[in-house]
Amino acid sequence: MNANGHTSRCRDLPEPVSLSRPVRLTAALLLPALLAACVTAPEGMRQADAGNEIAPSPVKPKRVLARDILSEWGTFGIDPRPRAARRAMARLRDDLVQPVASPTIREIMASAACRECEQKPFHGLVLQASATHGVPPALIHAVIQAESGYNPAATSSRQARGLMQVTPGTGRMVGVENSAALYDPRTNIHAGTAYLRMLMENHDTMDEVLAAYNAGPGNVRRYNGVPPFTETRRYVHEVKRSFVRTAAE
Repeated sequence: MNANGHTSRCRDLPEPVSLSRPVRLTAALLLPALLAACVTAPEGMRQADAGNEIAPSPVKPKRVLARDILSEWGTFGIDPRPRAARRAMARLRDDLVQPVASPTIREIMASAACRECEQKPFHGLVLQASATHGVPPALIHAVIQAESGYNPAATSSRQARGLMQVTPGTGRMVGVENSAALYDPRTNIHAGTAYLRMLMENHDTMDEVLAAYNAGPGNVRRYNGVPPFTETRRYVHEVKRSFVRTAAE
C-alpha cells in the first residue's frame, strides 16, 4: 500500500546482492580463462593429440624457380619462341659478331671454279648455266644449298619452286612461261642463274644481290641495302659464307 492507501500494482524488486571481495577476485580470475576456452583455434593450427596442446601445422615453403623470377620482371620475360627459332636467332647473333666480308661483283666474277663443286649434285647442269649466264659455279651451288638443299621438288609457302626456289613470276621474267617446268632441274637452274645475273648487273655487292634474291629488289632499294629482316640477313650470311669457303678452295 502506498502513501495514499492504495495497493501497488508492481512487485517489490529484490535488494541488490552485495558480493564479498574474495568472490569478486575469484570471478575476475576465472572469467578470462572461461572466455579463452570458448574461442575457436585460429586457422593453420591443429590439435596434435587428444588432450594435448594446440600445435601449429607445418607449412611447406614454396620453391621459387628462375622462371618465376624472370616472369616477375617484365623487362626480361620468358622467351615464348620455339627452340628452333631461338637457335636461329643465336646463329644470327654469332654472324653479326663475326661478319663475312661482302665481295664486289668484280670479285665474284673473278672467282674460279673449285674442285669441291665437282662432287656436288647437278654440277654438270650448274656448269652449263654458268657458261650461259656468266655466273660462277660456286655462287650457283651456294644458292641451291641455301634455297632447297638440292631438292628439285621443293616448294615454299610463296610457291617458289625447285632447286633454286624460283617463283612463277620470276620464271616468266627470265622466259619460263610454264611454271610446272620449274621443277625440272635443268630449267630451274638456268632460270635461277639468269635471275642472279640480272641482279648482279643492277647491284654493287654480293650482299645486295643475295638480299634481292631472297627479299626482292624492291626491299633492297627501300632500305638502301640489306633489309632488316632476320630471315634475309641469315640467308645472305649463309650463302656468302658458303661461296667464300667454296671459291677459296
